[in-house]
This record gives sequence, structure tokens and C-alpha cells, in this order.
Amino acid sequence: MHKWVIDDNGNSFVHSTLDDGYDFFITDKWNVKLHFKISTFMVPSGLASEAIEVIDDPVFHEPRVYMILSNFGSDIEEAENQLKEKLKKGINKKYLEYSDECYSIKGNKIKGRFMGEYFEVDGLKLSPEEFLQTCRCYEGWGFSLKFHDLSE
Repeated sequence: MHKWVIDDNGNSFVHSTLDDGYDFFITDKWNVKLHFKISTFMVPSGLASEAIEVIDDPVFHEPRVYMILSNFGSDIEEAENQLKEKLKKGINKKYLEYSDECYSIKGNKIKGRFMGEYFEVDGLKLSPEEFLQTCRCYEGWGFSLKFHDLSE
């Protein structure tokens, strides 16, 4: 379960969007209905708005996470609308395609999250071996690797 631990001058609290957020349902362009929990809460730099996917299969899937940061005094409804736009854009983009019993990169770009022991791409958990297998078609090519904060 995804939790936020916020430390502010020695005071800390725990926030869980999965526990405290409200239900938000959205259908992607492939007509798949997705369930997210959304919550906006204070962090030391302002407001954080976060959407976490609610999944049924944690063995093969990893919840997708979207977030934005806003300034203190920002309108919560406006922040959550920006978050929902980011979420809509994210769920309507697929980086992997499945054929011949394996995944491959759909174009020449892949985005996801590095989770330590595995990678999340398109809401799927990929082992390091599976992740490298998706890149096989680009063997010998140059590549770029960029890490960025989820709120970007």
C-alpha cells in the first residue's frame, strides 16, 4: 500500500491515498474501465494531489500513480482537475504491445517506474529480465535514460 510520510519540524503524519482518497472511475480509449483513488493533502511545499490505481491482481500488475504539486492556497478543485487531465493522458498511452507470448516496445519510447526489484510499465510488473526482453528489438541502437519526479 502506498503511503506518504511527511516530516515537518519533527512532527510527522502518515497519509494513504488508498485509504483516505475518494473513488474516481475513468474509461480509457480501449474501453477499459479503471478505478483510482484521489486525494489532495498538505505537504511541506504546498499541496499534493495524488491518484493511485486500485488493482485486483498485485502479482502481475502495479498500481499506476499520478501526482501534481501545487502552491499553498491553490484551489483544490483546480488542482484535482489538472491531476485528472494528467491521469487521462497517461492511461491513454500504451508503451508495450503483446505478441508471440512476450511484450515489446510499441514505438521507440518507453515510460514507467523503477520499483527496485521490478519495473512498472503500462500498469504491468516487469522483472529486469522481462524489461530487457522488451528492448531486444533495439539491440545495437543508442538510448537515453531519464529519471524524473512523479509530479513532473
